[in-house]
Amino acid sequence: MESVIAEKYAVALMQVAQEQKSLDATGEEIQAVRQALEAHAELKGVLEHPRLKAPEKLEALKVLMGRKLSVVMENFLTLLILKKRIQHLKAVAEHFERLCYKIKGKVVARVLTAQALTSAQRTDLTAKLGGTFGMTVEIREEVRPSLIGGIMVYLGDERMDGSVLGQLERMKQRLLKVEIE
Repeated sequence: MESVIAEKYAVALMQVAQEQKSLDATGEEIQAVRQALEAHAELKGVLEHPRLKAPEKLEALKVLMGRKLSVVMENFLTLLILKKRIQHLKAVAEHFERLCYKIKGKVVARVLTAQALTSAQRTDLTAKLGGTFGMTVEIREEVRPSLIGGIMVYLGDERMDGSVLGQLERMKQRLLKVEIE
């Protein structure tokens, strides 16, 4: 349900940003608002508080961010607050980012590794993924020592598991299927 709601609001924001020719600025601004919400848990409580009015909630957000919001973003956040959808802001920001990348012919790949990639490995992986999917790829790397070794890549709906942990799990599943006579 959240995904459907977030997508609708992200598409609406995208349309307004394109009309205003402020796609990049709006993208940066919604990500900044999302980061502010993630960094300050108390702000989430203020924005979702039922007794506070929309202008008070918006003012609290502006004070915390320490900067003036654009008219587009201010109107958008007011709409989310009035419609009681502000809790979906993170998902809206993620959908908005994906839409922006799609317009630009880019895609984000979430890459999990046991240890940080070197610059050369990052460059090679970006080139290989770009060639495979026919798009410009931006890598967002997460280090997960539990993978033991190797790499996992999430790109859109695709999941490629080349981790040692994944290989051990697949081996375990095959061994469990073997019948002993």
